[in-house]
Amino acid sequence: MANPLYGQNKADSDIALYGRGKAQVILNGGATVVLSNEDSGAYCIFDTAGASQFTLPDPDIGVHFTFISVILATSDHVIQSNTNDHGFLGGIIGCSTTAAKGQSFAAATDGNNDFITLDGATLGGSPGNRIEVVAILDSSAAKCWAVSGQTAAVGSSVATPFGDAQL
Repeated sequence: MANPLYGQNKADSDIALYGRGKAQVILNGGATVVLSNEDSGAYCIFDTAGASQFTLPDPDIGVHFTFISVILATSDHVIQSNTNDHGFLGGIIGCSTTAAKGQSFAAATDGNNDFITLDGATLGGSPGNRIEVVAILDSSAAKCWAVSGQTAAVGSSVATPFGDAQL
């Protein structure tokens, strides 16, 4: 149904309501960035080599974020859940950029892992890393973050980036 003439300035077109297909981009800049549920759908970019952190909000079902590294980490790049023991569920595939090695890593099945640490070495943190998180309910109906993605480590081995604390 079209707007009557008195409502012509009303923002009801698909473009006004849903944007132009571009997601919000949040650059880290070497800080601790605290995300909100209103930031859902954003691409969160680790854009500096130094220590950087994104802290997730309390999960609201369906909220999602994508984390991408665009520079090799020289200090920890961290994604932190804010849910205390109902953190990450799921897993990440890790490979080495300098050796023919790859592994899959799963977060603790009890949701106790509240940190993903990318160190620029065995834990990942190379340009092109991509980690996605989506707020879900776990088997006990607690809110947590489902995680998936791929990391690129530098060196002869890869290790899990999941931990109960920053690795």
